[in-house]
Amino acid sequence: MAVSASRAHVVGLPAALTATALWGFTFLGPAAVAPVNVYYLVIGRYAVFGLMSLAVLLVRRGGLRTLGARRLLTAVHLGVVGHIGFYLLLAMSAELGGGVLASTMTGLIPLMVTLVSNLLEKVLARRKLALPVAVISIGLLLVNTAEPADGSASGRDLVLGAVLGFLASAAWSYFVIVNRRALQRARPAVDGTTWTACIGLGACLGSLFLLPLALTGGGPSPLSDTGAPWPFLGWCVTLAVLGSWCATWFWNLASERLPATVMGPVIAMEAVFGAAFNLWWEGRTPTFHELWGGLLVVAGVLLASYLFNRAGLPRGTPPQDTGGPAGPTSHSTPAGPGPTP
Repeated sequence: MAVSASRAHVVGLPAALTATALWGFTFLGPAAVAPVNVYYLVIGRYAVFGLMSLAVLLVRRGGLRTLGARRLLTAVHLGVVGHIGFYLLLAMSAELGGGVLASTMTGLIPLMVTLVSNLLEKVLARRKLALPVAVISIGLLLVNTAEPADGSASGRDLVLGAVLGFLASAAWSYFVIVNRRALQRARPAVDGTTWTACIGLGACLGSLFLLPLALTGGGPSPLSDTGAPWPFLGWCVTLAVLGSWCATWFWNLASERLPATVMGPVIAMEAVFGAAFNLWWEGRTPTFHELWGGLLVVAGVLLASYLFNRAGLPRGTPPQDTGGPAGPTSHSTPAGPGPTP
């Protein structure tokens, strides 16, 4: 059992880190297509993701039949909540309270996932999680306080922005936990590629709700300038392939092998990778807060992984049914959009 767990960890942890790196890469999207309205980028990205997913499902019709209606609806709703719901709530939080407030609130995601998952699966004693959770929290706090607030938001806007940021974190945490449990209960009947395609279909359908925001929001359309469509389309395809399809596939691969108590801390690496890609894009070195905050997040993730590895528990063993939010038949916990955005 310990050997099997170790092998699962060797595959699962690199897969989870790859997924967070790809999600972190998507943070470059808005800056790359500026000043185009970012909602057009989201719609374009998930339109490509949806077309890819539809093509996969047409080829894998047998896998879709095996999936069944209930599991299909579970995957589709995860795509809507985890990808579109998270992004929309986060964007509204940033608009009201500022980007620093919104990004700070997303620091709750790894903590939510770790603590809730440990309550459901009882993998590690809570006292053993205290140190990695504290280290990651301090690291995220340092990273997110590197940029001082401009003080332009009112007190009411800050409160509402914080509430929306909390809801965004809850949406992504829900995706991570429910997705993982759903995948484990569906195995071996359902393969990860079919499951990823169903999530992509849901994200594509959910993105249609952003169309009114794209039409009425600030920023020009990608069609307003004759030179803009091709770079814009290139970023839509790149983000869909790397940040949506590949990232979700790698995350699902890790979700089948690692407990959510490890997946939770790994999510914090998305912020580190996102900051690193932005530093590269801006051509500058990290500030003191950014550097040491990022290092603390990495240390916390490695510490959590080490503690679980020492526990000698079988990572590939599906958790017992705890009657989670998705119900006993539809699986109830995600490990993942996605976000990641």
